[in-house]
Amino acid sequence: MYKVMIVDDETIILSGIKFLTNWEKHDCVIAATARNGADALEQIRDIQPDLVLADLNMPVMDGITLMEKTKEEFPYIVFIVLTNLEEFDLVREALRLQAVDYLVKSRLEPAVLDDVLERAKKKRDERGRLMTVGAADYFERHKQMEVLNKALQEVVFANRSTLDEKMGQFLAESGVMKWYGFFYLPFDFAAISTGELPRKEERVKLMNWMRELVLKTADNVFRENYMLVDMGETSALTLFVHHLSQGWGDLAEMFSRKIKSTVKMITQAECQVFHTHIYNGYEDAGKCAEEYWNLQEQYYLGQPEVMLERGENTVAEYEPLGLRGIGSLLYSEITRRNLKGIQSVMDSARMRICQTVHQKSQAIWLLNELNRESSAALSEIGIMDNVSKEKLSSVETIENIHTRSQVLEQLELLRNTLADAVDNYGTSQNAIAVKARRFVLDHMESHVSLGEAAAFAGVTAGYLSMVFKREYHQSFTDFANSSRIEYACHLLKTENLLISEIACRLGYENTYYFSKVFRKYMGMSPTDYQKHIKKEERDEKSADSVKK
Repeated sequence: MYKVMIVDDETIILSGIKFLTNWEKHDCVIAATARNGADALEQIRDIQPDLVLADLNMPVMDGITLMEKTKEEFPYIVFIVLTNLEEFDLVREALRLQAVDYLVKSRLEPAVLDDVLERAKKKRDERGRLMTVGAADYFERHKQMEVLNKALQEVVFANRSTLDEKMGQFLAESGVMKWYGFFYLPFDFAAISTGELPRKEERVKLMNWMRELVLKTADNVFRENYMLVDMGETSALTLFVHHLSQGWGDLAEMFSRKIKSTVKMITQAECQVFHTHIYNGYEDAGKCAEEYWNLQEQYYLGQPEVMLERGENTVAEYEPLGLRGIGSLLYSEITRRNLKGIQSVMDSARMRICQTVHQKSQAIWLLNELNRESSAALSEIGIMDNVSKEKLSSVETIENIHTRSQVLEQLELLRNTLADAVDNYGTSQNAIAVKARRFVLDHMESHVSLGEAAAFAGVTAGYLSMVFKREYHQSFTDFANSSRIEYACHLLKTENLLISEIACRLGYENTYYFSKVFRKYMGMSPTDYQKHIKKEERDEKSADSVKK
């Protein structure tokens, strides 16, 4: 029997979970309950349960602290966390501490609990087996996993004819090249910041978060038959799966659905999921790798998502862009301050990107070439200081391009930037920024994105972002969010509305995300702000009564 402990400071939750399922059917017994983390830790040391269902937000000792202390002393104990909808920052920390899953209290159902219990039991058995493995064996397996990861990189990256013989032999003998395939998972972080890409440091944190979510979801769907392969991407992940001869289509669809909804709900980012067909045997590794790369190229070109998700991608016949020497031509037009010439060069680049079936690597080369020559030309004529390198596409930005539409956005941004620098610097940007600012203020009860404001102002999103920050010394996202939070404060003061009603009225997808943004700008939650307002009102009434 698996010993289970339930920890929650709400009596109704404790009672509800006790009678939510038939514990004996799952070979489980409720060995203890506790109302706070400190009491739970004492009982854990005494009875050493197998599974612990623990609330995250408790008095005396919270759930995260309980997990940390338990992990130090009893690493084999498996946690299932209980949470409210507004506690996803804590959920993220719980997943980092290897909680098997989380359950939302308001959505507890027998079927959901039954599924999580079965997975928690398997995880407990796994940890028990690991505890019996010697340190030397564990280290050896860890080194083998590193070599396996490198071998998979070699298969996908390198030409098969140049594949290291020892690496290939190791991969062939590893046992993982049976009924295998790859998932390609690109992430779009623009939704988190109203259309603007997060900075490098924030994106690194986000990708670490994505990695945790992908691993947790893959563990639930594929059990131990998966591995993340480091492909050097900065906003996408590659997942290798194996031993999936049965139900590949259903498992792929389940993984796609779960990871998309999890990423969206917890982070607000967008995740797309594409996969190869399933292959069997080391001799098919080259075909699998070719399909993987072709899938990325087709995604870049804009093949319909539903076809790529089903693995219905076909090998394309790629064309050259035919733009050799375009960088030197742009340099010449900039140094001559020839606005029409600059626009003509940029338009020809845009036309070729739109009209040819080319590989992403060609577009990356084009952007790097145009940005390098633009920077040199602007420096040559002495106006680089007015533009600054931040306003040209950075190497980091170019490296994170996944689609043809993103390439076109960067070309349009460069075209507008050069026109501004060479011909209109200091004249037109103010009107554009003012127009966008007014648009936000006139639509406070809508979630105005950078793209919507740019469309209203008649420019690209990237160009508006650049101009707005230059004009107001604040990013468009910060202005839009801070303005909406100021308006939310006004509603909290003057309207008798629930926080959830205000969040919905202002266009936020859920109360959790609204509370997160509110706390960022106000330093407190909406609930605390309401309490603060009421206290101020009471203090004012008391002061008035004293005066009278």
